Amino acid sequence: MGISGNLKTMALSDIFQWLANGRVTGTLVVSNGEVVKSIYFRDGAIVSCNSTDPREFLGHFLVSHGCIGEQELAAAVGEQDRSGEMIGKILVDQGAVSQEELQRMLALKAEESIFELFLWEDGQFRFLDGQLPAYELVPISLNVTSVTLEGIRRVDEWARIRRFIPSAQCVPVAVRDLLDGETDEARRAVLEQVNDDRTVEEICLQTHSSEYFVSEILFQKAAGSRLKLVRPRVVATPAAAPGTAAAELLSEARARLKELDVEQALRRLRAAASLQPDDRELGREIKSVESEIRAKLQEAGVERGGVPVLAGNPAALGGMSLTPEEGFILSRIGGGSDLGSILKISPLPELEALVVFWKLVKAGLVEIRYR
Repeated sequence: MGISGNLKTMALSDIFQWLANGRVTGTLVVSNGEVVKSIYFRDGAIVSCNSTDPREFLGHFLVSHGCIGEQELAAAVGEQDRSGEMIGKILVDQGAVSQEELQRMLALKAEESIFELFLWEDGQFRFLDGQLPAYELVPISLNVTSVTLEGIRRVDEWARIRRFIPSAQCVPVAVRDLLDGETDEARRAVLEQVNDDRTVEEICLQTHSSEYFVSEILFQKAAGSRLKLVRPRVVATPAAAPGTAAAELLSEARARLKELDVEQALRRLRAAASLQPDDRELGREIKSVESEIRAKLQEAGVERGGVPVLAGNPAALGGMSLTPEEGFILSRIGGGSDLGSILKISPLPELEALVVFWKLVKAGLVEIRYR
């Protein structure tokens, strides 16, 4: 009962209903070239979900909802590296969350991850009939019809939000007290990041949250006349030329890597992947170039065991133009933490985070020392 295709030709809601009506068991895999999500079905019900987007990992999701802090996340990830246990079990054993809270957050995480799929404009999907993970799934059960209806509602809501917040580079500005009457910790954490200078993207990074989650909160405050949007920042990203094929982008990535421009090499790899997300041969080629990028970073001294320190006067950073990713990484440097420790709490994919460190070193803002 396998099925595959593109979300442009078969709507996600139709796929879900088809799987639910057939009471099937298996895994629905959806990819947009940057993120891969796997939704697990048993007898037509959704029983779990995972994603390659770090912000949707359980630890980061718990941070974004105020259940744990970054220090607890780092400790749990460190223990996971040593023991191989599931991070949810580790957090329960450490007393960071209760079993009941973990169950509730796992269900909420799965819902949010699936709802975000409805906002994808393009993507490839395939259903792996009868295939479920070899490891034991923490049992949850989501009604497909309810999930579908909420997903469709969010598409309409996102269109309204986008009219107010056209991009994540926009800057929200408070015109009245944003925290008045707010009791939810996750919402307060987002609103506390509004300082009339941070972009939506920066707020997402600082709170480990999705763009939809942050934008919805800001939109609601704007509807209550407590917030407005000003000074949208537009950071130009080199676009691929019309008709540029994935193979050409892959070739360009290799050329940039030979010039030791790892940032542009990685950008072109991501663009190539987004053009042909289901091309397995291309995927292998991309992984090969990613390995070469890691090797170049190691040659430049950017390794997990290195300890980053700010170079020069830290006060001077306030007047510099930094990307949201650079701002996040810089704000976590200090206290003797090595790169590996910072990577554990970063909502960025590891390779992207390492490239940010490389950029900061190259710009003379950071030094990496070894004990």
